Amino acid sequence: MNSTYHHLKDTKKEEGQKELLERNLEAHRNRRWVTNSIYAMSLLVVVLCFYFHVPKAAIITLILFLICATSEILYRALDKKIELRLKRIKQEKRKIIFKGNKS
Repeated sequence: MNSTYHHLKDTKKEEGQKELLERNLEAHRNRRWVTNSIYAMSLLVVVLCFYFHVPKAAIITLILFLICATSEILYRALDKKIELRLKRIKQEKRKIIFKGNKS
């Protein structure tokens, strides 16, 4: 009786973690507009710098390019990290189900 209770409690906890990760992944993907707005603002700044003949326009362009590249790398890394955690939880659940069916 006690082991069954703990098993159900663990199962509910794992389901909660899975749902939380799925919501986090969806929310993360819905925030794509943040990186897109960074790109748009950077492009606008670069165009204005060259239009008004700002002396250090090339350096500003390079810095903004690095900021955009870094934000894209971080966005993709976080997305991949959440996906991998979600896959791992799903695989662990399959293992538990397989062990339960086997015995």
